[in-house]
Amino acid sequence: MGIASIKSEYFDQGYVIVDDAIDPVMLDRLEAGARSVWSQVRKGAVDVAGNGQDGGSIFGLLAPEFGEPVFGQILAYEGITRYAEAFLGPELRMGHVHLWAADGGYDTGWHRDVGPAKDNTYDEEMALLSRPMVGLRYQVALVDDPCLWLVPGSHRRYRTEEERQALAFDGKRDISTQVNVPLKRGQLLLWSGYTVHRGRKPPELDQRLSMTIGLFRYDPQEPKMAMDERFRWKLAANIRDSLPPRAQLYYDRWRALQPE
Repeated sequence: MGIASIKSEYFDQGYVIVDDAIDPVMLDRLEAGARSVWSQVRKGAVDVAGNGQDGGSIFGLLAPEFGEPVFGQILAYEGITRYAEAFLGPELRMGHVHLWAADGGYDTGWHRDVGPAKDNTYDEEMALLSRPMVGLRYQVALVDDPCLWLVPGSHRRYRTEEERQALAFDGKRDISTQVNVPLKRGQLLLWSGYTVHRGRKPPELDQRLSMTIGLFRYDPQEPKMAMDERFRWKLAANIRDSLPPRAQLYYDRWRALQPE
């Protein structure tokens, strides 16, 4: 699938799957690194980002305390950054890298990644959904991952009444237009958090192991942002020097936007 087709499907449906972004050697390194990080967190051996010992969403992968430089390398990996550049342009800054790791059950319930409000008015929600695209989110399946459910095309419109009931009142109910987006190991998913979506691990799945990466368009005029406490660990003095040169550039651009 060419870049033009990938962008068209993404903007129309809110997601697209890419099969050839990550070569087998890098994929094996990422899976091994993820298993190592998960083991260290579960044992309480390393915790640079307040993850605790119950897995779930594991932050801090870039910290050298984990001893896994592959996660810094993936930030600037050409097989992935070419998609960010196609959507956002050549000048990028760091967003995030974190791991979805779980062997128990979980269900996030239906939501959009647009802030805390669950029951926006039409004008409020459309103002959020119509904001310019400034970042691109990827998910890399390190093992087969059937956990994502979403409503295709919902990133472009106000919620239906059925979706409103699920978003505001009963996040565990089914939605008639929902689809499951199962990923095979090594597939790359580009998707919009503005879709109505839900993470749900089926009971027959032994283990979830997927990585999420975010890159953003770099704008030197962008105002400083409020510190997201989940990412305060990235201010540590040892983070930048542990990254490869291109990822250091992405880091420096992110760091310049943080409060002093």
